[in-house]
Amino acid sequence: MMAPQFNPDTAKIYHFRYMREYRAVSVLWAVLTIIWCILNIVCFVQPQWIGDTEESAGYGHMGVYAYCYPDTITAKYLCTGSFTDFDTILNGPFKATTFFCGVAALLMLITVAALLLFFCFKKTAVFVFCGILELVCAIFMFLACVIYPAGWGHAEVYKLCGSKAGEYKMGDCSIRWAYILAMLGIFDAIFLAVLAFFLAAKRAKIDVYTTNSTVSKSELNGYSETMSKKSIPIQPQVVAVPADVVDDRYSEFSRHSEKPRSRGGFQL
Repeated sequence: MMAPQFNPDTAKIYHFRYMREYRAVSVLWAVLTIIWCILNIVCFVQPQWIGDTEESAGYGHMGVYAYCYPDTITAKYLCTGSFTDFDTILNGPFKATTFFCGVAALLMLITVAALLLFFCFKKTAVFVFCGILELVCAIFMFLACVIYPAGWGHAEVYKLCGSKAGEYKMGDCSIRWAYILAMLGIFDAIFLAVLAFFLAAKRAKIDVYTTNSTVSKSELNGYSETMSKKSIPIQPQVVAVPADVVDDRYSEFSRHSEKPRSRGGFQL
């Protein structure tokens, strides 16, 4: 059975509303992608993954590649380690964490740069490309968060967290905000990837529907079954009232409003 056809004017209204909401969601996805890119870089460069507590043996904090200790002379934290020189990183698990977290940050930078491709390439392909990059970023961040505790068995960690520290044992240290932000970033990257694939699928349908001369009920992308009565355009109608009815109503009211006239100053 053929799907019922909407009026062309009505279909244009629904298509305009759908495209407006589609663009709004796309802009929101782009903004969240940029925000997560910045946060991913912050997670990578900040040495605030684990740190000291009141019960810890030492003072300081550690990141994926750098570890910092307070200097009593300058009253500042002195950090050691660089992601450009893997020899300065403490052990193998920390090196692997640096690699995965750094590549994840690089992939997010590429994703943000790929937003410019919307102006010169097909939007569906750009959404799919960005979604794949964000999905790989989520996998790399997951590996970084899982591998990082395996490096807690180093001697420098013992100095900071005490003898109770070890592989996947934090000892007397505590998790800092950068590690928590990295773990939350896994779910954020997955959400952005799924949203990118969803927008790509919807964009493909829009490209197909706009090539047709007519728009059917099934082609309104969600508005067909969930349309509200308020959104249906109402055509104004002019109703003509017969002249005799108007005269009759006027005479009816005028009879009630008439007052008896007086004759000679006396009222009968």
